[in-house]
Amino acid sequence: MAKKETKKEKRPPKKEKKPRRRFRVNKKLDGKTGTIFIGAEDPFLYFPDMMSYLEREEIDEVKLKARGKSISNAVNVSEQFKNRFKEIKTQVKDVKIGTEDVPKKDKKGTFRMSFIEITLVGNKVED
Repeated sequence: MAKKETKKEKRPPKKEKKPRRRFRVNKKLDGKTGTIFIGAEDPFLYFPDMMSYLEREEIDEVKLKARGKSISNAVNVSEQFKNRFKEIKTQVKDVKIGTEDVPKKDKKGTFRMSFIEITLVGNKVED
């Protein structure tokens, strides 16, 4: 009996996996107000930036801004932060909702999109 010759298939070399890039939160600081722009990402990604803003003495309030489908995520972020981190006594100071004109990607005209702006203030609880 003749043995069957098995050819070893040459596999293409494995591509090196690029390290997964950590999501970067879009934020800005204007005077005594920190602003965080909320997207469709997991609410937990926004907590470290909110904590760092609220624990700084020179910042009085944090504004969470969201547009379109991310509005519900902004509400979730603010409520989860308020309920999970009791050491930072967080209160909702103001909520603004409305519609704004957003330029189209092709820069030909605008379209209307809903937005929400949630203003949070926090006082660190003394032990």
